[in-house]
Amino acid sequence: MSTDQRVASFFDTAWRRIIATQPASVRVHLAAERRLTESVLPAYRAMVEVGCADGSLLLPVARRCALDYLGLDLAAGAVAATRAAGADAVRADVLELTGLALPAGPLLVAFPFNVFGNLPEPERALGAVAASGADALVLTYDTSAGAAAVRSEYYRACGLAGELVADGTGVHFTAAPFTSSVYHRAVLTGWLAGHGYRVTVHEYGAVGQAYHATR
Repeated sequence: MSTDQRVASFFDTAWRRIIATQPASVRVHLAAERRLTESVLPAYRAMVEVGCADGSLLLPVARRCALDYLGLDLAAGAVAATRAAGADAVRADVLELTGLALPAGPLLVAFPFNVFGNLPEPERALGAVAASGADALVLTYDTSAGAAAVRSEYYRACGLAGELVADGTGVHFTAAPFTSSVYHRAVLTGWLAGHGYRVTVHEYGAVGQAYHATR
């Protein structure tokens, strides 16, 4: 089984636990994330949410802003839950984005709750978004000690045994096959710029960092 298949298999069985487990610090972080997302949505007609889970992350924001919406997730159960919430969703990898029937733009592809940090090939994922013609919104954490503490509390609550390790690209947590990375600002802005985006970085909440990539 390939790394990508192992990751997909993990999310297929663990997605509900990962979404439902929300210590107070994570609930506060996600509320700030939704406010930040809502602040950039007036420029768009539609949103694709990568890692839509059960529709509780950014779908409510898309609805408040009257946007067309498509959810993507690797977990069949998550796709079913989002559809049960009344939204369109498909089981797909973000790398397949250009082969999907996407809503008409202007289109924003959003990565909530550090979903971007869980991707095995993050730079390729950004390339797929760029190839679709959409803008991107990467919602993640900063690389501070405070963010590391929030992340560690969350991973422990999820029952994931691992440790945070910092290197030149960011701060990474691994509990195989699950990996969750937070990249240094220069790394992520460099990837986005390499795909032709202009990048605005927004800080939100106590430890949130959002990268809004536009043409």
